[in-house]
Amino acid sequence: MRNTKIVCTLGPASDDRATIRSLAEAGMSVARLNASHGPTEVRAEIADRVRAVDEATDAPLATMVDLRGPEVRTAELEEPIELVDGSEIRFERGSTATADRIGLTHSIEAVRPGDAVLLDDGRIETTVDRVEDGSVVATVDSGGPLDSRKSVTTRGVDLELELIGEQDRREIRMAVEKDADFVAASFVRDADDVYEVAETIENHGGTEPNVIAKIERAAAVENIEGIIDAADGVMVARGDLGVECPLEDVPIIQKRIIRTCMLAGVPVITATEMLDSMIHARRPTRAEASDVANAILDGTDAVMLSAETAVGEYPVRTTETMARIARRIQESEEYADAREQRVPGTGSDVRTDALARSARFLARDVGATAVVAVSESGYTARKAAKFRPSVPIVAPTPDETVRRQLAVTWGVTAHSADYGTDLDGVLKTAVETAVDVGAAESGDTVVVLSGMLTELHDTDATNTLKVHVVAETLASGQAVVAGRVAAPIRRVTDGDLSTLPDGSIVVLPDSFDDQFEGDLSSIVGIAAEARGMTGYPAIVARELGVPMVAGVTIPESVADGAVVTLDGERGVVYDGDVTRDADRSYSR
Repeated sequence: MRNTKIVCTLGPASDDRATIRSLAEAGMSVARLNASHGPTEVRAEIADRVRAVDEATDAPLATMVDLRGPEVRTAELEEPIELVDGSEIRFERGSTATADRIGLTHSIEAVRPGDAVLLDDGRIETTVDRVEDGSVVATVDSGGPLDSRKSVTTRGVDLELELIGEQDRREIRMAVEKDADFVAASFVRDADDVYEVAETIENHGGTEPNVIAKIERAAAVENIEGIIDAADGVMVARGDLGVECPLEDVPIIQKRIIRTCMLAGVPVITATEMLDSMIHARRPTRAEASDVANAILDGTDAVMLSAETAVGEYPVRTTETMARIARRIQESEEYADAREQRVPGTGSDVRTDALARSARFLARDVGATAVVAVSESGYTARKAAKFRPSVPIVAPTPDETVRRQLAVTWGVTAHSADYGTDLDGVLKTAVETAVDVGAAESGDTVVVLSGMLTELHDTDATNTLKVHVVAETLASGQAVVAGRVAAPIRRVTDGDLSTLPDGSIVVLPDSFDDQFEGDLSSIVGIAAEARGMTGYPAIVARELGVPMVAGVTIPESVADGAVVTLDGERGVVYDGDVTRDADRSYSR
């Protein structure tokens, strides 16, 4: 299972249902709907298609509505225009653009002579000469083609734009109506901005969408810890960040944000131009592959594709390439070493952190194939992910929204499941879910982590950590002699072992009152219906050094010759061979 998730931006190249499904099959976990392009009504229709694909496929597929935020963009264009080095241009509020007059969505009159105005994520650079009559006159320092609705950045100048404009309020209403799983808040500066977006969602009747804070401004970098504490997730939006901050600082900022999010247990998405050349090319550059790999090695929860899938020529192929890079890095020794070296300590929630951290190391020490985090709200699963175990995290949850929201969290495979009414029910659900998603099969060991469950808060199913063997329990009784063996059973009623095949588990009825006659070395385990730690069968088991369980009744439906596993330490008889790597005591 792939640990790092993939966020794909949907657009004209990818927003039909067939392509959305192909993207999901290629590895997309979250579908991003960018509010900076196109009408809200179109995004509402796309959200319906995404939800239909989620309902038709096994893996969760979440929807993210990415707000415009207080951004400035150039006017819409049918064809790109060329801005020539040294030419003079005017910036003014308007809906048209030419090579000498650029219409903008908002006025930038707050700039002063000498300030820089950067277009298209800094690809085009201009310097302000003067401000006059509602226009900003500037000289093009580094020109190039300017396409429709490109970003405008006034580095270091606060344009005092409203955080949530009317357009974003319409987007939030749509997100609430369509039960979107995430709302991405653009150009946040501090925790208060995050809270304002969350409050606006609530005011529109929303309770479910998680807020993803996009880090695009220098102020956000300075206030990153408060933002992480306030948000449900973070996106490192390197395009605008690389314009706001010195380009050479962006890699370090990225690493620090990822690390800070990991320590807090908050999902983090690394975004912008990760496989940018694949907008037109069938293969990425080596530098792009390394960029993706480094973000994964740093521990990012997810990587994001923007124009590559929204308007690119190969959206599905690009997603497949991203998934292939992620899987290859995950298989490397460097990845394993990095994961082991960066295990956080326990945080403010000491109890849940301690359980989740223990689950990580327990899974490693017992050779478990999965950590199963039983999670109503997703909290326990995210805590398990915080400590980056070396095995998959399976998260059974009864809440469909939680199932989808966990699609952005590192290493978590969420699955719909109802819990029972007690600990046995929770364990049964956990094991069945691990098997259903392919994380475990009969004979495997799983570590089950259960947090606070509202329906079961008065039971022993909350805040628990257990090691469980994936197998059908045939019977349980009294552990007499420790050890575990898998072998065929043979029912013996009178002690005669003359016909007993080598390597048999002897099953004794409650009425057994004899002594064995014959070759005792044929016995590899004893299951006795009568209880007792000191009777004849127990003495023989200890002398032979074979496991024994007493007070256990194996169902008649289990025929002689059927293979079972006798666990003398737990006092349990399992169906089939669940010893896995232990020595088998029979041959087939």
